[in-house]
Amino acid sequence: MPTQPGRNEPCWCGSGKKYKHCHLAQDQQAPATPSTLPMDSTASDFTRPAPYVPPPPPERSAADLAFEAEWEHFKQADLDGKIALFLEKLDNRSLEAEDSFEMLLAIREESDVKHNADARVRFAALIDRLRRELPEVYQEDQHFYLEDLIQDTIADQHWAALPSLLNELAALLPGKIDEFFHVVYAALYHGQAAPVLTAMQAVWHTVVGADEILPTGIDEYGSLIMQLMLYDHLELAPTVRDADSTFMAALSAYGTPIIDWFERALRHLTASAPTVWRAEDFGEAVDAEQWAVNVEGLWFEFMADQHRRAAVPYSKSHLARRELLHVLHQQFAQPATPGKPAKGKTRRKVTPATPPVAPLIPRFKTLDHELGQQFSIFGSRPYHAGAPLELLPAYLHFIARLGLIHPSELDEALAELRPLTANIGQTLTSYGGDVHLAQAVEDAWSETNLDRLRNDPALDAARAQPIVIMPPIETAVPQTFTLKVTYRGDPDAWFVIELRADQTLDHLHTAILDAADFDSDHLYSFYLSGRAWDEDTEYAPQKARYSSRTRLSDLRLRLKQRWLYLFDYGDQHEFDVQLIAASPDQPRGTYPRLIEQHGQMPPQYPYAEDDGEEWADDEDEAWADDDLDSDPA
Repeated sequence: MPTQPGRNEPCWCGSGKKYKHCHLAQDQQAPATPSTLPMDSTASDFTRPAPYVPPPPPERSAADLAFEAEWEHFKQADLDGKIALFLEKLDNRSLEAEDSFEMLLAIREESDVKHNADARVRFAALIDRLRRELPEVYQEDQHFYLEDLIQDTIADQHWAALPSLLNELAALLPGKIDEFFHVVYAALYHGQAAPVLTAMQAVWHTVVGADEILPTGIDEYGSLIMQLMLYDHLELAPTVRDADSTFMAALSAYGTPIIDWFERALRHLTASAPTVWRAEDFGEAVDAEQWAVNVEGLWFEFMADQHRRAAVPYSKSHLARRELLHVLHQQFAQPATPGKPAKGKTRRKVTPATPPVAPLIPRFKTLDHELGQQFSIFGSRPYHAGAPLELLPAYLHFIARLGLIHPSELDEALAELRPLTANIGQTLTSYGGDVHLAQAVEDAWSETNLDRLRNDPALDAARAQPIVIMPPIETAVPQTFTLKVTYRGDPDAWFVIELRADQTLDHLHTAILDAADFDSDHLYSFYLSGRAWDEDTEYAPQKARYSSRTRLSDLRLRLKQRWLYLFDYGDQHEFDVQLIAASPDQPRGTYPRLIEQHGQMPPQYPYAEDDGEEWADDEDEAWADDDLDSDPA
């Protein structure tokens, strides 16, 4: 027996139990083995425990050795040799699913299929033989093979083969939804919305009832179907102006369509010319909701303009719109620049903060961060990065043509943003994009194309004019803010809170918890962008922008602006906060104050522990007098 451990230490036998619950009683009955030499003893008075000797590794079977030799032979072979060995195993029916996948993966990588059309044809022939001759082996990794074949079909622009491949992959839903959407975005980028829509609609009944997909995922799936139906509707009836009842009824089979959004989209997408926009339509006087509506309408009109002028598919500009609108909303919500101490005043009094800007021009830092989110080894989205980068120069040129930015601002924006495209071709292809995507982005940012946009004669008249700087709007300084707070998990549960302008976000946090009847025993954050974990707009007790030091007046909020309050990073209770009123009148009474309350808030701890659950392995261990030094939690 090894040296005797303490009572509460792990047992020497390796069982994982404490010594007192394992061999303690047995060892106390056995003759004592001294652990140290007595003063008058010699080494012969006791026997030391023998050192642990690991057992010898199991003998390798002849089959194992043969398999390893075969695989080593495959790895050392050239490309033709690898293909020959694969076909040999296929012919003699000795090919198993794992062997097939690994061998085809090696063949695909060595063939450089992204840049070699002949290699794509040869790879497709190998897959076809596997499917016909060993269908059970093919089906084991069918989703991977289909994803490869669809990517190769896109690379070859062989659109006639795409529908059947998409339908076959869609039939594997809901289990293979990640693989499915990877190729869906690739197809949408290339304007193949019709076969994508058909495949998604065919399996909607399977997706809508799937336990494997979160409810939010099902909603997003249905929402994409409805948007693709909109683009398909425009292709079939490009002169339509209104969302007729038949079309809206068809949409409702896949969720609850937002009628106002579809009507607005159709109106802008089918307009014969862009709206006569003014800079004031995106200025400080516009409330947050109207600003969002205006920016979205502007983007729909850019999509229509690109469809007319450059035959850009709606589904490609859809991907660009989604990401660049996120960027513009992000900039809208970013914190205002703090004010500086006024001259001759104490440091407690500061000059007004710099008003927040809501530019129509994406800025380098925000766009770089947003696009960087699309590249991950766990789930990259190269088409969500490539589409906005490709269309960005054309978008900047579009808003310059409309007079919303000065041509010199177009020049500055192109110069500022161009470094984002350094090595972009290699990045996009390395993270799953195709060569057509990479080349299109590089072409869009080539000096030839940028010069064409800068030197457009349509901008000559505007270039001759000076930049007009809008003067700041003089408004009364708000003294109180009225906020509507809605629980995201149940929109029927909401309340209205009023606070003084000089009170902080920490005061708002406390008021929300009081109204929700939650205990204040967890961390929280506010996100002005409305997106959880967005560090660029986060205020929290433990962050650089302290919520306890940030007054509501410091945020320079616009009327109807929404943001997110996230409480408890574990259970993740999310609340939408919206500014619904701001008053210049001096506050009277006690603040914060609860003005109105509706609905029933859910419990704070929806997954509370079962009262009967035991923390310890057994009851006597949990409460034994000699075990109080341990922490069962």
